Amino acid sequence: HDYEGKDGPPGHPDLKGFGANGRVFFWLREGVVEGRSAHVGFVAKGTTQVDAAYDAAMAAGATEIHPPAPQLHYDPRYYAAQVRDPDGYSLEFVYKEWQH
Repeated sequence: HDYEGKDGPPGHPDLKGFGANGRVFFWLREGVVEGRSAHVGFVAKGTTQVDAAYDAAMAAGATEIHPPAPQLHYDPRYYAAQVRDPDGYSLEFVYKEWQH
C-alpha cells in the first residue's frame, strides 16, 4: 500500500491512505475548507455492525447517502453504509471481509 497517498484505491487517486502493518485504515482527501468537508469511516467487525450503526445514525437524525449493501464498485466483499449526520458530515460504516 502507498502510505504517501500517490495511489489511492481504484477510481480514487485523490485519497491518501495511512495505516500500519500493511493495512490502510485511515483515508484522507484534500478538500476545500467549508466547515463540513469531512468524511469519516468506521471499521465494523461484520455486516451486522454496519447495519446497526446505520440504523442508529438514521434514528439520530442522519440522512441516507447509501443504505447498507456490498459496494460493488470497490469490491464485492466491501460492505458499507453511508450517511450525512445532522451537522452535514459524511459518515461511512464499513466491513471489509479481507481485513478480518
